[in-house]
Amino acid sequence: MKNVVIISLFAIIFTGCAITGYDATFIPWYQLDRFPQEAFLKQNETPAIMYASDMDAKFREITSRWYWCIGETGFTGEQLYTPIAEKKIREICTMQRAKIAVWNERLINTERGIYSRPHTNFHSYASPYGYTSTYTTTTYSVHSYEIDIYHYSAYFFIPIPPEYRMQYAPGFSATDLTQQDRQAFRQNTGCRITVVYENTVAFYANLFPGDIITRINGRDIYTTKDLYEVRNASKIGDTWDMTFVRNGQLYRVVMKYDLYYSNNS
Repeated sequence: MKNVVIISLFAIIFTGCAITGYDATFIPWYQLDRFPQEAFLKQNETPAIMYASDMDAKFREITSRWYWCIGETGFTGEQLYTPIAEKKIREICTMQRAKIAVWNERLINTERGIYSRPHTNFHSYASPYGYTSTYTTTTYSVHSYEIDIYHYSAYFFIPIPPEYRMQYAPGFSATDLTQQDRQAFRQNTGCRITVVYENTVAFYANLFPGDIITRINGRDIYTTKDLYEVRNASKIGDTWDMTFVRNGQLYRVVMKYDLYYSNNS
């Protein structure tokens, strides 16, 4: 006899791993004491938990609405019921005091195998002298199983208070190029825009995440250090003549140094 079954023992093992997996792999992106206390989840406040089929797109959407991502978590295991996954994520939000969490599950593999199950068979027989005796034998049936293995990931966010937003004027965050960026963009120097905040000067200048800033007001931008120095030397209302690379093409945009235009304040 050969059956296709899902072994309950495997379900118990993988579910047990999954429930603790989020905690075991939480990775803070920064020292949390660098953020203002008013940005964190308050006692008795309920965090927002969202599922996203496209994590990258959801990440950009949330951060563009003035949120910091404070950390992430992920693990691999058997598929979880949504209420179980969200309950665990909500607990991490409370622990890390995050106000928003976004999570995702992705099928990465199906494990297949076989196992044998013992069966005890009871027998009896009558002897020539009228006595009845019993004995047992063991036989085995072979079964197969399939277990879908998923990768789970989650990001955790807190809002950027208004008084902390000017450091991102004219409305974007940027990071240094990684080696992977250099290979992908064939560009060794510059700063890659990671977030463009909604309704800001940069937003209406049509800058996008992935654009690589190479020059501002005639100054070459090699790293974020150059960008920060230009920002620190700028005053509200100054003009930024900025050159950037997008999809291998060089572009130029002129905008004012501020967070918002007056009609979008």
